[in-house]
Amino acid sequence: MATPIINDLVLPDGRILVLPDANSRTTGTIVQRSPMGGGVFKVAHGGAGGSDRTYDHVLFVKEVATPVEIDSVEYMAMHVNAVVGVIPT
Repeated sequence: MATPIINDLVLPDGRILVLPDANSRTTGTIVQRSPMGGGVFKVAHGGAGGSDRTYDHVLFVKEVATPVEIDSVEYMAMHVNAVVGVIPT
């Protein structure tokens, strides 16, 4: 069976693919989002007149995420509702 290539993966609406941080099962970086616009986390920055910042580093609930191995790398696939917060970097 052929190994899937991440560029060929199409996620359903509201789903994201997260690369977990080293030594963590609950934080990671979003590496792919649904093409229908799911998983964009914006936080107001700078008060009045400030711009929004988009964050990719997230804290998620591991019990509702599913491990997915692509090209020998383990990612976590989840619905955007599994994300409980963003981690500013």
